[in-house]
Amino acid sequence: MPAISISKLIVGATTALHELGYADRVIEYTVATWRDFEQFCNEHNFTTYNSDVKEKFIVKIQACDPPLKHETIQRKISCMKKLDAFAAKNSWEKGIVLQKPVLPVCFNEFLNAQDDLLIKKDYSKRTRETVQIFSVKFMLFLMEKGILSLFEIRAEHISDFLLTFSGYARSTLRGELSRLRQFLKRLYLLGYADIDLSGCVPQYHLGTSDSLVKIWESDEISKVLEVVDVSNPRGKRDNAIIVIAIQLGMRTADILNIKLSDFDWETGSMYFSQSKNGKPNALPLNEIVGNAIIDYLRVRPETASEHLFVNFNPPYEKMIRFAPSFLRYFNRANIEAPKDAHHGMHSLRATAATKLLAANISPDIIFPFLGHADREALGHYIRLDIESLRECALSFKNGELI
Repeated sequence: MPAISISKLIVGATTALHELGYADRVIEYTVATWRDFEQFCNEHNFTTYNSDVKEKFIVKIQACDPPLKHETIQRKISCMKKLDAFAAKNSWEKGIVLQKPVLPVCFNEFLNAQDDLLIKKDYSKRTRETVQIFSVKFMLFLMEKGILSLFEIRAEHISDFLLTFSGYARSTLRGELSRLRQFLKRLYLLGYADIDLSGCVPQYHLGTSDSLVKIWESDEISKVLEVVDVSNPRGKRDNAIIVIAIQLGMRTADILNIKLSDFDWETGSMYFSQSKNGKPNALPLNEIVGNAIIDYLRVRPETASEHLFVNFNPPYEKMIRFAPSFLRYFNRANIEAPKDAHHGMHSLRATAATKLLAANISPDIIFPFLGHADREALGHYIRLDIESLRECALSFKNGELI
């Protein structure tokens, strides 16, 4: 295998992913794994790629504390196999790139009709990809059962498919049931079924035990920010990301998608398209957010990237993920979270919504602030009872929430 720098290898392999037509979210996850690998190599002074370095990284993945899920480890190993194949032959090995399944003509017709419907309803590209992936998954199951026409689907086929969800986490199961229900509704709506079979999907009450989210107190936020070393460029960047999440309640994907052109410094506002639904949103920039961004801009690498937040490794491309970094800061700050409660970046968004409600801010103001189309979506973020809401402190150290 010819010697090749790890950074150049990742750039070339990333280009190949795009050329082969991988879905955006698959590319995002794969490249994120490769960037983690690059960081691992930098920490251990590995400058050129070889399979031994890849194996060392896999060993590190398998020994993570807290341990990763088995499925996560397998996905990351698959990502590294792709990189290894590209390093060896400057292309993918036969069998590594999954071929699109061959589906009956009527199945493909429905997939196209369904996608057209979602486009008309202004669904984001990412959501449409998720729907497509699930639809194909269900169709492949039907084909295994000998079903080659969508009109042949019956309640017993749905029951059999539900058995494949055995062992899923409750939050995952909730999503799968919803996607199956919507698939069947669209099947009937678009004329590919004689009856609406969505009622055959059970309304399973999953509870909230695995859907708890940590609501942060002001002193906990301060502790996390204190462990971020703002004396170096990476720390300034990470501080800006966390401050934006705290103050504006933005999704992590939206923060990482911020472009330099999104800012109107004269009016103190930021205009951006939301990654989840593609809809535009506008948020005010208070002094805390503005200072954090400006502090980072002073040390931001010289790069052609249009995105605000970039990696500090050449070629200084857009950041793909921030969750691992935030988890490290969380652990360093010795913050406690309730058992089974989500405490990642998204919990800062839930905290922002909770504190706004605690301050008697109208939901009609909060839901557009968070980028939602209606007030019902707030229920996904508010996990506390009324008394708990009253106990929430509104102000964070060194400034107001908004």
